[in-house]
Amino acid sequence: MGDNAPNCVTVIIPVKNEEAGLDYTLKALKDLGFSDIIVVDGHSTDGTVNVARRHGVFVVEQPGDGKADAVFYGLRFVKKPYAVVMDGDGTYDPIYIGQLLEKALNEDLDEVLGARVKGRENIPLLNRFGNRILTSIFNLMFGTNLSDVLTGMYLVRTSMARAIIPTTRGFSVEVDVASQVASMGKVGEVPIEYKRRIGKSKLNWRHGVNIGVDIIRLMVRYNPLLILALLVSLLIIPGAVVTVYVASQLIVNHVNHYVWGIIAFQLDTTGLLGILISMIMLMIKRMEYRVVRLMARRETECLLNAG
Repeated sequence: MGDNAPNCVTVIIPVKNEEAGLDYTLKALKDLGFSDIIVVDGHSTDGTVNVARRHGVFVVEQPGDGKADAVFYGLRFVKKPYAVVMDGDGTYDPIYIGQLLEKALNEDLDEVLGARVKGRENIPLLNRFGNRILTSIFNLMFGTNLSDVLTGMYLVRTSMARAIIPTTRGFSVEVDVASQVASMGKVGEVPIEYKRRIGKSKLNWRHGVNIGVDIIRLMVRYNPLLILALLVSLLIIPGAVVTVYVASQLIVNHVNHYVWGIIAFQLDTTGLLGILISMIMLMIKRMEYRVVRLMARRETECLLNAG
């Protein structure tokens, strides 16, 4: 099934000033038989567009700015059942596209991420740390078990991709796509190798902060009560501090702080209540996702049987 990838997949490559990396990426795609390739240029000032045209691929200039705008604009031109989005800086090997498609077909997945398991030394340490935190938050929110939600290479079912409503900008597009697919369908991943980047990196710590903010925004959008409950649960921290203070004063100095004791009790119980409500909201939301997926699967089966 993976050998049939060039017939089933359109490759979308969002680029901006990736002249050297794009040449390597397009050459690798061509060697594997991929011809349906869309290069979405983000107003490059070097020879990126000339490289793409020299390889004979379809080139469009995005109307806006940012990676998210480029990805969603490129999806408009996809005609095949699946689309693969990958960076054009030489960090991702197209050889894994077949494995992504095979995983999607075998397990009926709507999106398959290329998890950067090998070559992680090529990812800056700060980026690795941020990725782990953000992926953990994502898994907590959507009930998934992913290891790299911020990967720049992923396959998505075209029909599902067109149902996505863009809500973020810039480098948060991977999280935006994965969150909406996870809420409507099924997401999986395949381990891949991440290579050394060709050219200068565009990511910095500000992008990481923006991605984190966008994940919180997505959490507010999909489960606002969870955010409120989590904030309430933080009261257990000052409650624990006050409890330790009151207990130590009683044990060491034999002094009873009745007022502080009442305050500590209120903080602790409210915080524990927040934790309990958070767990309930997570279970309810995950159940909702499972019901939505089951209904979509049954609807598809009914359509197939009717046909």
